[in-house]
Amino acid sequence: MGLPSPTQNGHGSQLLQELLDQGKYLEVLLSDAGNALIQSYVNNNSQLPPPQGQEQEQEISHQDRKTVGLAAFNAFLQGNVTGPVLDDGLLAKVEKVFGVIDGDESSRDKIKRDLKRRCLTELEVDGVGVYAHVPLLEFFSLARYLLLVDGQDEKEKLRVNVWHYKLLTEPSLGSGSTFNKGLQWCEVPSLRGEIEKGLEVVGSGGPEEEIEKAMVWIMLGQERKAREVLERARRERGFVYTLTGALGKRTKFQERSTSQLVVLAKSKSVEGGNDRGEVKPEGLKLNDDTLLEELKFDKEGGETDIGERDEKKEGVPEELRDIKPDEQPQLSPLDQIILLAEATIKDAFSPADTLTSEEVLPFAVRVISDQGKTNWQIYTHALLVRSRIEVHRSRTMERGVLQMQAVVDQVVVDTTQPEHAQPKENEEAENGVPEITVSVDGEEAAPVDNKPKSFFPAAKPSETAPPEVRLQYIHTLSSPPRWHLESELAYSWAGVGSLVSAVGIFKRLRLWAEVALCYASNAAREDEDGRGKDGEAKAKAILRWRLFNKTRSAPTDSEQDPDEEVVNVENIKETDYHGPERQPAPPNAPRLWCLLGDLENEPKYYERAWEISGQRYARAQKSLGEYYLQQKDLISARDAYKKAVHVNRLSNELWNRLGDISLRLGEFSDAAEAFGRAISSSDSNGGEDARTWSNLGSAFYSLYLERVKELKQQKQNGVQEEPEAAQDDEDEEALEQKKAKDPKTLLTQSLNAYKKGATISHDNWRIWDNVITLASRLRPIAVQEVLLGLQHVVRIKNNEDAIDIDVLRLLLNEAVLSVEKPADSKGIYEPPRGSAERAVVQFLETSVVPLITARSEFWELITRERVWKRDFAGAVDAAEKAWRAAMGGASGGGGLLPGSNSSVGPDGKSRNWLEDKEAWATVVERTDELVSVLENYGEKVPEIGSKWKGKARLAVRSVMGKGKEAWEDTEEWDRLKGLLDGLR
Repeated sequence: MGLPSPTQNGHGSQLLQELLDQGKYLEVLLSDAGNALIQSYVNNNSQLPPPQGQEQEQEISHQDRKTVGLAAFNAFLQGNVTGPVLDDGLLAKVEKVFGVIDGDESSRDKIKRDLKRRCLTELEVDGVGVYAHVPLLEFFSLARYLLLVDGQDEKEKLRVNVWHYKLLTEPSLGSGSTFNKGLQWCEVPSLRGEIEKGLEVVGSGGPEEEIEKAMVWIMLGQERKAREVLERARRERGFVYTLTGALGKRTKFQERSTSQLVVLAKSKSVEGGNDRGEVKPEGLKLNDDTLLEELKFDKEGGETDIGERDEKKEGVPEELRDIKPDEQPQLSPLDQIILLAEATIKDAFSPADTLTSEEVLPFAVRVISDQGKTNWQIYTHALLVRSRIEVHRSRTMERGVLQMQAVVDQVVVDTTQPEHAQPKENEEAENGVPEITVSVDGEEAAPVDNKPKSFFPAAKPSETAPPEVRLQYIHTLSSPPRWHLESELAYSWAGVGSLVSAVGIFKRLRLWAEVALCYASNAAREDEDGRGKDGEAKAKAILRWRLFNKTRSAPTDSEQDPDEEVVNVENIKETDYHGPERQPAPPNAPRLWCLLGDLENEPKYYERAWEISGQRYARAQKSLGEYYLQQKDLISARDAYKKAVHVNRLSNELWNRLGDISLRLGEFSDAAEAFGRAISSSDSNGGEDARTWSNLGSAFYSLYLERVKELKQQKQNGVQEEPEAAQDDEDEEALEQKKAKDPKTLLTQSLNAYKKGATISHDNWRIWDNVITLASRLRPIAVQEVLLGLQHVVRIKNNEDAIDIDVLRLLLNEAVLSVEKPADSKGIYEPPRGSAERAVVQFLETSVVPLITARSEFWELITRERVWKRDFAGAVDAAEKAWRAAMGGASGGGGLLPGSNSSVGPDGKSRNWLEDKEAWATVVERTDELVSVLENYGEKVPEIGSKWKGKARLAVRSVMGKGKEAWEDTEEWDRLKGLLDGLR
């Protein structure tokens, strides 16, 4: 039988588009074109793309296919993200179309189950399955069938892939925004690759598309790209905003105004919107006994504290300087979304601390405080962003959790189809007990409504927004689906200590992996009902229930779906589920196997997860690699991580771990490649990347040492390298490989890697110390890099022991003493501005000199530096201080008289130079140097002049007088006698 024409009953392309624009998505699906496409989808096998050449599909235009696909997509989003509830009658008709296939009515339930199973299989990616209990999943599968496989609109393809990614993403236990941070771990690299390709293919269609792309980059964990795209959208819109300070009061008892963070923002133009966009959800009041409901800003002058003085206006754009913080103009919807995107970036890529909260909250408050029309979904998202921040602050924690509860309740109520109990006459309930109803004054009882209740009273139809208004900015906002919101709420309850509420939510969602994780994470803590004590056992029992049949089950039971079993989760025991594996495996079985492997420390479960996923689930090999590391089996761990990165090349975490293992195994070339891949796959500039850069430097340095050893061995064996003669392509490639193995190239690469790591983690003195070591080994030495490293080490540690005297001496010799000065210069020589010698001299005088207390060798270097620049008075002063430091006197002591008879060496140990031979040799050396400086330059110092010889004799006699008894017969004693004889 041929399919009906898509234009019958007046449902042409134009009418379908009008229905789509009006939010009548189910009516589009019930049109002739929708009926035909749904039946075609149901009849097709699960292999994509669908068979070509079907006459029925050729009768339907591409535009109608796109319209029906968008209708299915929007209906799915309405039923899972925004609401309101879809029309029951129309939904039943659409579901009937999905179930209509050749066969009688009794087979429809089986057909629907098969269709759901097919959708789950079809949407599985890299061994990761979608959330199995998503309502209307066949709608999304239909949309994907029409828009992705057979579609030509790249933007719609990208949107379908983005929502597919969200369906596959598991909730996260991370701090901060659970939804945003949870998406950044990629377990589906192939789908992520498609999304990134789509972002590159989809051009800039305007600010709205740019904002949408920014939100997708945030979802993928790419902060830099998200900021670039968002800034481009802001410039295109001419939107101006800034985070600044304004004088105001935060508490009810505050008498003096202090600076409060506020976002000043002004749209270039406010687009005219639909009047129905004026309706928005209700926000909770703070009702705190201390904090004000809203910040109360000073009215005097009507300016911010930054705007009151001209010198403070520099950080505020010109367009915003006359705006009062509490009387700001209405923003356009897209500009409101830009502020929420900025808040999301700060929340997702910053530490969950007080400073981050203070910076993020004003962006959400600015959107919530708009007095004019605000789109329903934008306002809902702003409430959500605010609650994510407030749950981390003690004074606002209660409002934060309750507001999130209210938002979740609103979404759940608006996306849950009502289930009315309608028993037939004289029909008993399934358990054999007659249905009991209550009536009033003889009237028939109303049907039982099982629809969930909300935190606030249910809104009237006039107090809520229609579907087309709610979905208008759904992709631009990148709103989370309802099960992600509920999961986030569960973690919020767990964060405030209500584990029971969290577990209850996960049970209702049937997220059994999360239920097990909650029990396991609480296993170490006992509570009054004992849940903490046996939490790990409960977690194992839940996982085994999902994966195994009951102990001693008959073979026929192995096909039973665990969701069809009547099980009290609180009462199940681990020992009850040691039967054969369930066939087919439940959704997300690889993840369940890995969790069970974590709890039982059993590697065969990780291997089973890898096998079930078709060798695509990278986390299975990651867990297996960690198990082998615990067993000290580095070879097996390396092999496991190699398999993991083979299927997930986008995870910098996996590449990092593989690099660490390769370093420990001495496979430095593999380690360098792994760390390089980790860096290229990461967009973050945090401390983790600093560690990666440092490890990359270690790998290159190890390769350098290996190459030096290899060349040395070749030289000993008389092996000469082949000359560089050929110029063709093959030889050029060989020359490149030879250059890559050159010791100087490897050392330079190592230095550059350490420099990058030190720049990211600039307070890590160990990385700066590595920069100094490598820069000093280059020939000629890298003066600027050595100096930069020394400056940072001194800044961080701020003591003389932080400085390597050998490196400092090398720097002085190479950068200063080897440089010739103009012969005709008089007085103290000042090196040219910008020169290396000037930078080194300034470092010695301003950074090193103030730190010297007991190490005389530093004063010896200062003496040489001052002699070089003809500062003879300073040279004599430095030589005297070097002598006093060696003798054990304080650097600020007077005259040439020694203090105590102790000296502190570079190792920090106190040594008595009257007993320690090494300390005695140092004293003699410093005495000789002092005499030489006085002899050569004393007469050039007006304060000394001809008295230099007397000062020198006094110094020598002081040392000889104290050291005669201990060192009279030593070589150093004879040296002092020679000095004294020369001064007569």
